[in-house]
Amino acid sequence: MAANDQLHFMPLDLDTFAGSERFMTGTRLGAAFSQGMRSYLRAAYAEAIEHFKAALIAAYVDGEEQAQIFERERAIIYLYIGNALAFQDDWEGSLREYLEAVQTDHQLAEAHYNLGVAFAARGQVDRAVSAFRETLEHNPNLYEAHFALGRCYQKIDDAGRAYIHYSSACNARPQAAEPRYYMGLMHQSHGAHELAQKCFAEALRVEPTFISPDVGIFEDALVSRSEEEVSQWYYRLSQALKSQSYEEEAERIYRALLQWRPQEYHARYLLGNLLARQRRWDESLDEYGQVPPQDKHYVNVRLRMSAVLRLLKQPKQAYDLLFACAKLNPGNGSLFLNMGKLLYDMGLNPAAARAFERAVQLLPNDPQANYLLGFIYNVLGREGWALAAWRKAVELAPNAHSLRYDLGYMYVRRSRFDLAANEFAHVMEHWPDDVETNFMLGLCYKELSEPGRSIPLFEKVLRRNPRHAQALYYLGACYLQIGNTSLGKAYLRRYDHLARQSDTMASLASTRRRTLPTAATTGR
Repeated sequence: MAANDQLHFMPLDLDTFAGSERFMTGTRLGAAFSQGMRSYLRAAYAEAIEHFKAALIAAYVDGEEQAQIFERERAIIYLYIGNALAFQDDWEGSLREYLEAVQTDHQLAEAHYNLGVAFAARGQVDRAVSAFRETLEHNPNLYEAHFALGRCYQKIDDAGRAYIHYSSACNARPQAAEPRYYMGLMHQSHGAHELAQKCFAEALRVEPTFISPDVGIFEDALVSRSEEEVSQWYYRLSQALKSQSYEEEAERIYRALLQWRPQEYHARYLLGNLLARQRRWDESLDEYGQVPPQDKHYVNVRLRMSAVLRLLKQPKQAYDLLFACAKLNPGNGSLFLNMGKLLYDMGLNPAAARAFERAVQLLPNDPQANYLLGFIYNVLGREGWALAAWRKAVELAPNAHSLRYDLGYMYVRRSRFDLAANEFAHVMEHWPDDVETNFMLGLCYKELSEPGRSIPLFEKVLRRNPRHAQALYYLGACYLQIGNTSLGKAYLRRYDHLARQSDTMASLASTRRRTLPTAATTGR
């Protein structure tokens, strides 16, 4: 669209007073309104305005019950005065009347729309957009509002929203050519001639008698752009559509780009991602599979393909895919990181450890790689090595609170309660209400002979989980440790009672499991 293109919209009329015939006969209001409508319909707008104003005055002056009108009716009279002024190009006057209309009846969608028309005519596109959006709040399927928003967004180069509202206009009025025509102009102005021609052809198909409202716009739009510039238009439009959750439209744009340029492998990668998010696994694998090894997105594509295969419970195929890719890209740490995950899934822990070790060599500053290496070392019983890997991971990601918790737990297992307390204290700063973190920090302080610091933590645990047996036991022990024998014994009695209840419930459950076959055989 040319930068100086003006936005021209027609104000909407209404089926004005259907159901309001009660005041149309025998009153000055009815007579004035009827004369106004007759003048309006024969385009005698100045005369119509005088009659409509007389109708408004009569509504205030006449005391007859028949002459009383509702807010909706009064708003419609303001709207028609605004229209009459608009048709005489008095946009300032029409704007004033439309504002009166929306203030009188805020629910009148057509008044908001005509207000947007007036703003657009005065070049106030942002205010026009707001008015048209308000229109759709009151009438979501109003064709004119969707079309007007498409034109406004096209004017300010917001391609995604323009495309969406043009599409909505087409859905609201399938036989309308104009939104398809302007959608074509939008594509044409960015050099996307194939898409533009499809839109123009579709416009003529649905409305064979359609004539371009401004041939000059079409001629101006016939620009020459490089293939790279045109490709970027497709990408930009698709991204805008995705960001607003119009994934079906984004898919259509990606496929149009690939039909024009099948070698746009980045588009295949993005389309594969889009299909994968929709769980269209086979289609996503097909798009990913067309990206060749020499393309810069090849490794990422293979990683995505392996993730899809993993979700499909095919870890061996996923691993083989990455292994073949790693032979071509031996310096890519992400490949080895994901190979390690798949080997762990398959129960091949020593091989997983070797893959994670290689990943850490290639990605020494990646906290996830160091964490996973520590995790697999822990699985293999190499706690010292696991501790070193997790320390490195925490150093690289000091705000990884779940990792700090795991590191603290490892310190507890090695009786390094001072180091464990430091980690749990860090976690508590961000997860102050986490029951298990409070418990573990309390345990550390108890083992460090600081019962005064343990007691409030154990009490906090019990407020959130009164049946936390270990917290009851250690809280009782802490009170005994500080010399409060009565309270300590009370908590220990509660612990014994809870423990006996747990043993009884476990015994009953075991008995039921043993007797179920007998019950079944007796037919009960």
